[in-house]
Amino acid sequence: MPTPFTNIQTMQHFFQLDEEGERLIGKLSERLRRLVHSAVDYNALIQPGRVLTYKLYMGEKWQYPRLTDTSTLNGVLTEQAGLDSFATFQATSTVKAKSLFSPHYFAGDEQIVDRNIRYLLLTPDGATDDDVEQNRPAGRYTHLYREIESAAPVFFDALREAKRRRRERIGKTEINSFEPPTVARINSSEFSHHPWMEIAPGKAASDAPKAVIIAMHWLQSGGAERWAMETVALARQAGLLPIVITDSDGHQPWITRHEFDDTVLLPLTMPLQDRVGDAPLLRALFEQFNIVGVLIHHCQWMYDNAWWVKHYFPETHVVDSLHIVEYIFHGGYPSESVARDEWIDLHHVISPQLEHWLEDVHHIDPKKVVDAPLVGLTADSGTLAFKSRDVAKPLTISFVGRNVRQKRPETFILAVRELNKKFPGKLRFIMQGNGDMDEFVDQLIKRYDLETVIQRRSMTTPVSQTYDQTDVLLVSSMNEGITLTTIEALSAGIPVISANVGSQDTLIPPQGLCRRESARFVRDVTAIVGRILESEENRKKLWEAEKNRLEKFSELKSANEYFRDMLTKWSR
Repeated sequence: MPTPFTNIQTMQHFFQLDEEGERLIGKLSERLRRLVHSAVDYNALIQPGRVLTYKLYMGEKWQYPRLTDTSTLNGVLTEQAGLDSFATFQATSTVKAKSLFSPHYFAGDEQIVDRNIRYLLLTPDGATDDDVEQNRPAGRYTHLYREIESAAPVFFDALREAKRRRRERIGKTEINSFEPPTVARINSSEFSHHPWMEIAPGKAASDAPKAVIIAMHWLQSGGAERWAMETVALARQAGLLPIVITDSDGHQPWITRHEFDDTVLLPLTMPLQDRVGDAPLLRALFEQFNIVGVLIHHCQWMYDNAWWVKHYFPETHVVDSLHIVEYIFHGGYPSESVARDEWIDLHHVISPQLEHWLEDVHHIDPKKVVDAPLVGLTADSGTLAFKSRDVAKPLTISFVGRNVRQKRPETFILAVRELNKKFPGKLRFIMQGNGDMDEFVDQLIKRYDLETVIQRRSMTTPVSQTYDQTDVLLVSSMNEGITLTTIEALSAGIPVISANVGSQDTLIPPQGLCRRESARFVRDVTAIVGRILESEENRKKLWEAEKNRLEKFSELKSANEYFRDMLTKWSR
């Protein structure tokens, strides 16, 4: 039996293009080409055998691509917004369905007219989240808030600390189980205009390719994303076809990475054509492939549909990976995991803190929880050696991470300001990262006159280059699990000073930990750095204490090993 996809430019696809489509798409950059292919794949899967016309539009850098949501049906963000299409082509779905796929589309309960056209909005290569953030409309109160925050970041962090403590308490209260929506309840509503129907999926052929769904947040830098990428490689090594699905808006810069060659790649934009009683995309995928497992990496859409998988395909394994207990939303993704425990076979966690939160706080069966750390994921922690430095030169302290609220780049800057005053000429600072707080970070650095003190680097600079020039890594986050940067730095022979958050104390001893609140964090960092400057031996002793903790932590079976064994079993 032939496979249900055609192979176009090393990726797996479900359509055939007309000649004009081949020519036009061939002119696009790799990122744009893969975005377009993915959008066509989505439509080909849920509209089997259909011929559709696709119009491509180039949006602004402050927009996000629109590939699969309702705007692609009515053109509200493209044609109706006065944009001119730069390419038009046709594609024919090559999917042979095993159940009925409706040609009708809805926005909620309202039907959308389908004119056989899909309007795809793309964005320029090089566009960033910061571009989107800076263009968001902000009222006068928002502007006032930002100005005051920039002038008084310590005060604002103190307010946030009070909120964090309250949310931590909420995160320990009972989490209600998720209730799947039912057709009967929706149809009985007086607001329902169209009757909804439950549609059962057909079964894939016995010789269909074995596959695993890897559900990610988005395709860009992040700890959860780096681990998700590793599972893509592990699935392929086990002989399984990776089906990569994302559910969060982004420019998806990682979509060009070679790990996605020979995969089914579906970066989704919401809202999809999901209806109560039916999940058309999952239905299509399960009809075309023998899907033996689902891996969930911070993907809300997949959490919401885990029940559907288990309802129709109970033999399919569902495993999620959890990295951090969030302060908001009753715990963030761990909360979603607890609420859907009934449909999840295994909860993979990366730290003792999460293991305790699931088992002791929320009473998840310990047999369903495995702590498999991300040791060795981005660095070799097998043979560790201290990285010495030239004491005649300034001590280099670095921040490596996204410029987002969780990482608190402003707290790092506050620490730099105090350290630069306290130890003039004895320190230098590197700040590597990008994110939606880039503009705020630049303003704060300028406000404190630190433009010649802090060397800013984007994530396009190899992180290894920064570690080569670093003597101490400073982790200023308000919340973490165990940071990959901590493991990377220790593996590079660099000691770490960290806020005492999440499970950082698994690797960082008391002499390297700082209290969480910004003002106290700055005082603690200043004291620790002072001891390091007094004696190089103190820096070495800190690293050795952390090395010993990392080695002990590494005795656990690593996530890489655990998932390799698990995926190999699934593939048999």
